[in-house]
Amino acid sequence: MHYQQIIVDADLCIKIGGSEKFPFLYDILPLLADKSLIHRVVYDEIRMPQSAKNQVDSLIKKGKMEIVDDASLSPMERSFYAATFKTLAEVMVNPALPNKNKGEICSLSYAKTKSIPIFATDERDLQPIIDSRLNTGIDDIKCLRIIDLVALFKSGAVPGISRKKAKVLWAISNKNKDTFDNEVWPV
Repeated sequence: MHYQQIIVDADLCIKIGGSEKFPFLYDILPLLADKSLIHRVVYDEIRMPQSAKNQVDSLIKKGKMEIVDDASLSPMERSFYAATFKTLAEVMVNPALPNKNKGEICSLSYAKTKSIPIFATDERDLQPIIDSRLNTGIDDIKCLRIIDLVALFKSGAVPGISRKKAKVLWAISNKNKDTFDNEVWPV
């Protein structure tokens, strides 16, 4: 499965970009899409690990990733973005922690505005919010989590990633190896 564009979240970049030895972020994002987008708010969230920051910067330098924000939108698009942002903020912003989900809200608002179908994130509880607040049957957005990536590798929909490599990716993402072996991709 290959997309023209996807938009990525900080948690995914940090988890799969956490190794200099295995630059999965750099290797996998181009397999998924012609161009990966990252909202400026999300880009600014990625400070550590340095390997994730380096891989994101390298993807940007090579033209495989682009930093986006609402400033680049037309006036009509900005209006739609703002309305989408408000809709998501109603359920995703905790007044005590107003910036906690800002990256996700900005990314999803941009994705909905620009009809980007995939939000690469590892947030487990986000798809139901997207389904209830954004998805109407037109330009729907689907979360692509690490478990979904492994399923794509296993099925061959994204070729070139072996079980062994997928298990390393799983482990680098701080996920349980027994779960991988017994449930996700049994031998």
